[in-house]
Amino acid sequence: MLTDWIHWLTCLHPDQLVAVLGALLFIDTPRYGLSKLVMCMWDMGRDFCCWVRGVSEIPEHTYCPSVCVVIAGYNEEKNIGAPLQSIWGTYPRLEIIVVDDGSTDRMVDAAHRFASHHAGVSVLRLPNRTGKSPALNMALLHTKAEVIIGLDADAELGPDAIWEVVQPLIDPRVGIVSGAVLGRNPFVNLATWFQAYEFLHSVFVGRILMARLGILGISSGAFSAIRRTALDQGFGWDEGSSGDLDLTLRIRKAGHKVAFAPYAECYTDGLPSWWALIKQRLRWDRSVGIRNHSRKHIDMAYFWSRNFRMRDFLVLLESWYFSLFCMYGIWAWFVWLLWQRPEGSGYMLFTLYLCYLVFEIVQIFSALYYTNHLARDLLICAVFPLVPIYQLVLLTVRLVATTEEIFLRTSYAESFTPARIRNATWHW
Repeated sequence: MLTDWIHWLTCLHPDQLVAVLGALLFIDTPRYGLSKLVMCMWDMGRDFCCWVRGVSEIPEHTYCPSVCVVIAGYNEEKNIGAPLQSIWGTYPRLEIIVVDDGSTDRMVDAAHRFASHHAGVSVLRLPNRTGKSPALNMALLHTKAEVIIGLDADAELGPDAIWEVVQPLIDPRVGIVSGAVLGRNPFVNLATWFQAYEFLHSVFVGRILMARLGILGISSGAFSAIRRTALDQGFGWDEGSSGDLDLTLRIRKAGHKVAFAPYAECYTDGLPSWWALIKQRLRWDRSVGIRNHSRKHIDMAYFWSRNFRMRDFLVLLESWYFSLFCMYGIWAWFVWLLWQRPEGSGYMLFTLYLCYLVFEIVQIFSALYYTNHLARDLLICAVFPLVPIYQLVLLTVRLVATTEEIFLRTSYAESFTPARIRNATWHW
């Protein structure tokens, strides 16, 4: 079979080869592979020059604003202890507010037990479930801290994570800083392994690149630091399954920068069920390209507005091109290719698979260069031979979610927030 494949490949005319590798050459390679490689090589050269000159770049934690960590959760009795233990006592000017969003378990009791033995921890409770955004907004009424950190109730922070995430805020132009969300349980099964690999490349290295380019358009809801004045300008969190994306875009529109702190590490569990993972990605994909980038925040593309900023427009343009145009284009290209050359479909898929592996190796190189956990992340990256299959699953989910949102506005029927809250919110 290998001989037949080599013969088929060598018989292709150059324009036929370009047609077979079109999506890889014109979409994935420049967006993920080449751009990360250029950034990595640049930083390697800079670090080498520093080494030759004997200059050591040791990060210093010089900025110390007052911080309030807000943890809002629903039925998180079993999980709430982990984030509290991971952050209490790790930062000098720190207060913690736990908001129980009308839980039916004993989450509020678990939080009160911790608060009774640890100073600076407050517990609030909503009588009925409202959703994460109203719960976070409630906490704002009970703190005067300069920086608000939103943290998921099932997450844990790494050492010095709070110190790391507030440092970019020393620049008064920065309004929000995203921490690095990483997989805490990568080896439970194949689904969690894939998610840990994805977090490493998309959230860790990918956001280093987007922040460098000035077009980072989202700060993780699982762990972000927000300047209080910028949060007040944006009127807090709005209802929706992508409240983190919506808030980040509103802060950008208010004139602030979005930064990324790659070594402010937050660990969260990947979903162990394939169906749970698919439902999560359906929810995410419905709210990104269409609901937020094409409807709610379309004014970022109004070049005639006095508040128009080219970098804000590039955030939308990057989303439209890669998440909409290229997503539908890849499926159209794939169907056309199978229609035009059905006799070589097996060889074509094998060729694409091998080329994607080369592309993944480039990504692995960049991730391992920037990581502080080489052994752990090297083991996570060992799943890369199967990643093209995972990417195909995610691409299929995105196709379904985006199409649904375009024609049915499905994101407004999700159970992420209670129906009474969804129905009372403007539907963009």
